Amino acid sequence: MDCIFPIRIVEEKGIADSHRLLETKPVQIGLNETELTVFEKGSHIILDYGKELSGSLRFLNFWSEGSGKVRIRLGESVSEVCHDIGDHNATNDHSTRDWTFFIPRFSDQLLMNSGFRFARIDVLEDTVLSVKSIVCQSDAYDKPFDGSFKCNDELVNRIFDVAAYTLRLCIHNDMIWDGVKRDRLVWIGDIHPEQMAANSLFSGTTFIRNSIKFVKDQVKLPGWINSIPTYSLWWIINLRDYYFRTGDKAFLESMRDYLVPLLKQIDEHISDSGEPAFGYNFIDWPSHPQSETETVKAADEEAGVHALTVWCLTCAKELLKELGEDDKIVISSLVKLSKITYSVREMKQISAIRLVARTGDEKDVKLILENGAKGLSTFMSYYILSSVTERGHGAEAMKMMKEYYGKMLELGATTFWEDFDISWAENAGKIDELPTLGKKDVHADYGAFCYKGLRHSFCHGWSSGVIPFLMRCVAGVREVGAGGEELLVSPNLCGLEKIEAVYPTFKGKVKIVAENKNGKTVTNVEAPDGIKVTIR
Repeated sequence: MDCIFPIRIVEEKGIADSHRLLETKPVQIGLNETELTVFEKGSHIILDYGKELSGSLRFLNFWSEGSGKVRIRLGESVSEVCHDIGDHNATNDHSTRDWTFFIPRFSDQLLMNSGFRFARIDVLEDTVLSVKSIVCQSDAYDKPFDGSFKCNDELVNRIFDVAAYTLRLCIHNDMIWDGVKRDRLVWIGDIHPEQMAANSLFSGTTFIRNSIKFVKDQVKLPGWINSIPTYSLWWIINLRDYYFRTGDKAFLESMRDYLVPLLKQIDEHISDSGEPAFGYNFIDWPSHPQSETETVKAADEEAGVHALTVWCLTCAKELLKELGEDDKIVISSLVKLSKITYSVREMKQISAIRLVARTGDEKDVKLILENGAKGLSTFMSYYILSSVTERGHGAEAMKMMKEYYGKMLELGATTFWEDFDISWAENAGKIDELPTLGKKDVHADYGAFCYKGLRHSFCHGWSSGVIPFLMRCVAGVREVGAGGEELLVSPNLCGLEKIEAVYPTFKGKVKIVAENKNGKTVTNVEAPDGIKVTIR
């Protein structure tokens, strides 16, 4: 049980000896407590726990007078704890963040459960409290990281570490949630960058296997996983990557009776002229049209769904080979898809998916490189950055990553967000400060679709795609074949001078050091017995 004490008081009114809430003490109420904080009538306090946490607020109260009622608000920003439910789209969706409680004397209560960094406590009516401690009892996944990445650029190191921490907070019930405050669900499309990140951080990833099985068991064919047709495509891509990482043939066999008819279902939704016709297109939120007038987005999204279908079926072909199944249905689908071509006009993530699927061209590369980090999305960061790196633009990709994720850090982020546009940082206050007149409130004023305003999640696992970018593209580690026992290591420093990476496998850690020496990359690798490594 990990109890985390607040480190800072953001604001207080009517509180005596508030500094005692910051002191580390035994997490137990006694009969003779002396180091107490007194909450007078009408008082309030905003506590800062230093970073985003996953867990519950644990309230240790020595004495209570009056009605004993308090209102507690949890938030990922200071702004969130200062608004009422419904104001700027503040909600209690998925987890309770705004509630009134009775606090008795000599009490030790576990209250609420969410993702949060800040807690605001307002005493109500005639309440007076003498409080020992208000801590966060963390329920974060506590397995140590097996993998790591360090380089000569401290901003890059910080981005990697924050992304890793973001993923850690989203692992629950031996599965992956998409968010810890909101979206405490298993979204199988969103898991793909999370799976690649997890492979870079942990030697064992049962939470990936369990997530793949869970969403499949939730939906009978002809339904679509997560009720989104493209997420059934992502399910196949995730299954392919999980199998080739682990070589878990028994698990793959257990998916056979779902995979084969799903592929037939997908084929039935591809027209003879080569257009996927699923009835609902979706790649990610920023590229999804919000109205019928957004015709450019709609056209780009169609191109993305076509490319994602090609990529999915390419993965499916590999799985069918491993299962000894006939792949005629997949070949037929791919032939149909080859009859049509698309071009992308606006959305970088769509061009990236096309490049990943090998349906894109240099026009897609050019579109991604235009205007730097403008147009990146957190979900699609890996595909955007990796696709141009693989085509000779690693330094540009590194610059885009630093600009995009660096802006979130400048705004006070300790985990990475559901969505972010670098334009939001213009004249914006930090999330660890009280909203200021004349400055934009980056939490309350932005967001879109289902995550407008304060409903917006500031800890979303899909934003961890920078981890596989750094591990797979910069350190250059890739599995060869099924089972993870053979690796290809081909570093691309992308403008960095030196990197030191540790990549976890089931048989131990592979240590990679790559350094720029007189314009050439010199690579040294240490691998455990049973792991074959080829260096290029």
